[in-house]
Amino acid sequence: MSDHNRPASNGPSGRAAPTLFALGAIWGGSFLFIKVIVEETGPLEVVFGRVFFGCLVVGAYVLVTRHRMVVTPSLVARVSVLAVLANIMPFALISWGEQHIDSGTASVLNAMVPIFTAVVAAIALDEEHFTPARLGGLLLGFVGVAVLTGTESLDVTDSAVAGQLAVVGAALCYGLGAVYMRSLLREQDPVSLTLLQLVISVFIAGVALVAVSGTPNYSLSLEAWGSLIALGTLGTGVGYVAFVWLIENIGSVRASLVTYIVPVLALFLGWLILDESIGLNTIAGFLLIIGGVATVMRGQAPSSQRLQEPVTPASVGE
Repeated sequence: MSDHNRPASNGPSGRAAPTLFALGAIWGGSFLFIKVIVEETGPLEVVFGRVFFGCLVVGAYVLVTRHRMVVTPSLVARVSVLAVLANIMPFALISWGEQHIDSGTASVLNAMVPIFTAVVAAIALDEEHFTPARLGGLLLGFVGVAVLTGTESLDVTDSAVAGQLAVVGAALCYGLGAVYMRSLLREQDPVSLTLLQLVISVFIAGVALVAVSGTPNYSLSLEAWGSLIALGTLGTGVGYVAFVWLIENIGSVRASLVTYIVPVLALFLGWLILDESIGLNTIAGFLLIIGGVATVMRGQAPSSQRLQEPVTPASVGE
């Protein structure tokens, strides 16, 4: 079949744009949901709840669509590392961070994920290179973080600064997880791999929750319960499946445009629903970080192989 007649996955389908914006809204809303939940319970309860409900959604999807995977002890061990890097640690860090900072601020800092992913890939992978564009994007992103955090950024004893650093640490975890996942994606179906990752995450999060907290605190209000269920089913379940669908239909580069949508919607929702203020430093920091992301993405090698590289949920954050 010629390229002219090929239906394909290279051009956007009629449903791609609505799906992209819906995904941006889902992941943008995740920061709002987390903020509501952590007012009533701890970060580990958030982590366990979101991976549990997300696992149910992805599991149902895999069952209906009949995806298959051969699970071996070696694969379980490798995916366990991925679960810690891409689920347990960043989910816990963001949840802890949002106990001390606004949800909109957390979403802007989380937008550093593609920058960290590119930098980690350049360090860890032979086929990647640390180009001037990537260096420039990294520096621009960190300037954005400095502008957003303000003059207090060196005072790590300040709870707000610690919360901001926790979210930046989560973005680094996502970057590490995304690079680590690339080797697994070459061998496995991404949806089935996501399910295995979430199953393992449920186990690890459950053990950690009981070990640290003893009796989990899920005596939540209806609002918090609704937020937890929405966070898991939408942000971690539907969101992951939708992102894989976007990659398959419009390619990884276009799918990664959700990076630009998430913080805009998260800032808006935080202002509208939680009455969070949006200061000039937040806007300036957002523009600088997004500028850094754009610089990194434009600085990738232009080969056709690079354009078809998979982008995972971990490589864009939520």
